[in-house]
Amino acid sequence: MQTFGYKIVDKSHEEIGPVVSAAIGQQRPLEVGLYFGNPAAWELIRSSLREASVPIPVSTHLDHQRLSLFHLAGMEGQLHQQITQAQEIGSTYSITHIHNRPTSQRPAHRKALAEYLTRQLQVLEAVCAERQHPIHIENTYHNLEFYRWFFDLVERLELRHIHHCFDIGHAKIWSLEKLPQWFLWLRELADRGFRIHFHLHANNGLEDQHLSFVETEATGMNRADSYTLKWDYFEVMAELREHFPDSRKVFEVKPRQALENMALVMGRLGR
Repeated sequence: MQTFGYKIVDKSHEEIGPVVSAAIGQQRPLEVGLYFGNPAAWELIRSSLREASVPIPVSTHLDHQRLSLFHLAGMEGQLHQQITQAQEIGSTYSITHIHNRPTSQRPAHRKALAEYLTRQLQVLEAVCAERQHPIHIENTYHNLEFYRWFFDLVERLELRHIHHCFDIGHAKIWSLEKLPQWFLWLRELADRGFRIHFHLHANNGLEDQHLSFVETEATGMNRADSYTLKWDYFEVMAELREHFPDSRKVFEVKPRQALENMALVMGRLGR
């Protein structure tokens, strides 16, 4: 099974058409961002996946501006609506963020934050259990220590439908830890029964640029750096392939570069 895949959003059917076709033709995972609700784009996605002779793995990214974990209580109707949309195209799970901005990092507020997030997580778990549709929580604006704490909380609450989406570019921008530290924790998390989804893209370390590896290859940025330490970025993806063989690894790059990006990476990985 192919585990490196493509991400698209429901905005421009002209842009995403070749990517959807490539995902189906190459039998690769497809992640669909449910952000814009463009009817033509949605119809292209839905009809293409429905008519595919062999189904491909599909996941969806919820509209995190409306449906981040922090604000889910009272939003159950909209959550059900997006899960219905996701399942219409065969999505087996979805992704969202904890918040659209950083939460408090003060130790004095950690107990109150745990109590608040517990209420939100219980709302999410109830909906996920009812719909049999897990949600992966993506790392954004916090250090690794925060996500250790967060998934310890999920485990203590015995929530069965909450998993993790690791975004390699977000960790480079917003955490202090190096990538090998993240990888050790991700392997630990997987050993504890959490499923991992990956978002792959590049940046210069200063902002969340979502560059393709084609772009960074041209500028020499795919070399090992202070974040990856011992690995260049192709070695990073080889590590993911080896240690997370069943996880979907989705490139979050511009649609016009998606196919070339996939060809470059697969060529370097000997695939």
